[in-house]
Amino acid sequence: MSDITELFQAIGPDGTGDPAAATVDGDLLRGRGALVKAHRRAVVRRSMLATGTLVVAAAVAVTATQVGGSGTTAAGGKSEPTQAVHRSHHTASAVKLVDWTGAQLNGFTVDEVPAGWHLSTSTQSALLITPDGSTNNDPDVFVDKLTVLLASTDEQSFPKDGQQVTVNGRPGVVWNGGEEMLGYTDAAGHRVVVQAPDALHWTADQLVAFAEGVHVTSNAVAGVG
Repeated sequence: MSDITELFQAIGPDGTGDPAAATVDGDLLRGRGALVKAHRRAVVRRSMLATGTLVVAAAVAVTATQVGGSGTTAAGGKSEPTQAVHRSHHTASAVKLVDWTGAQLNGFTVDEVPAGWHLSTSTQSALLITPDGSTNNDPDVFVDKLTVLLASTDEQSFPKDGQQVTVNGRPGVVWNGGEEMLGYTDAAGHRVVVQAPDALHWTADQLVAFAEGVHVTSNAVAGVG
């Protein structure tokens, strides 16, 4: 028996004395560290759970909007689909047309312009309309401007795969060429092109409404190229 006692004493302390201060401090630090780590893990789990719940809820809401929700009638308890409302971004913020009372420019005349816009400049082949306050009057720059021009003599026809419309009773087509484009032939045989910038948010009908107030003068000349 004495051999076993001696062996235990050789392996470690007998536990009869107080632990050293460094040992106690180390144990406290390790314990506090473990508590901090556990708290962090719990916060992360709750955050992930909340995020997952929000994502699932959002997905359900989107799906319900796309395919139509369902409601329960008071009488039979049968669900009826609720139609989702879809609005075009054009009609939501489209710039309205107003009568133009200012001076007309060479080549083309117009009955109406977008509200807050004015006739900027023109050549014999193009009329440019810009927002009030714009200083870009370069007649060769069409970007971000409402433009009226005669189709180039090199263009034999308008695109065939656009939206078919009618301008003053005559066939036309609307297509996207980077911006909304309308092409038609007027009663005098002029092949007219109207280019509407995205800032106007016009539908095809609004583009046609503007074009029906466009008049080509005898000074207008079709461009080449």
